[in-house]
Amino acid sequence: MISLTVTADDLEKLKPILSANPSFLVPNIKISIYKNRRGSYKGCYLWATADLGICRVHPQFCTTWRMDMMNIEDIKVVLDDDPAPWEKENNNG
Repeated sequence: MISLTVTADDLEKLKPILSANPSFLVPNIKISIYKNRRGSYKGCYLWATADLGICRVHPQFCTTWRMDMMNIEDIKVVLDDDPAPWEKENNNG
């Protein structure tokens, strides 16, 4: 992937998408995904808002390189705070 700045030309092409979906924020970064091993998302842009002061990126929507909307699954990653099996004490005697 490559992170790129959103240009005025990009925003012009995105007007139909942004006007049809008022919940989307105007992106200030686009992530070009050109290769995705074992994944179905490639040859697309992930449009996002980035707060560069705290290094946080909030994805908004995904399009093909021709600016056609792509449906993507909203996946939540939950981390388990339990210790790894090799870090647990052996209480079996």
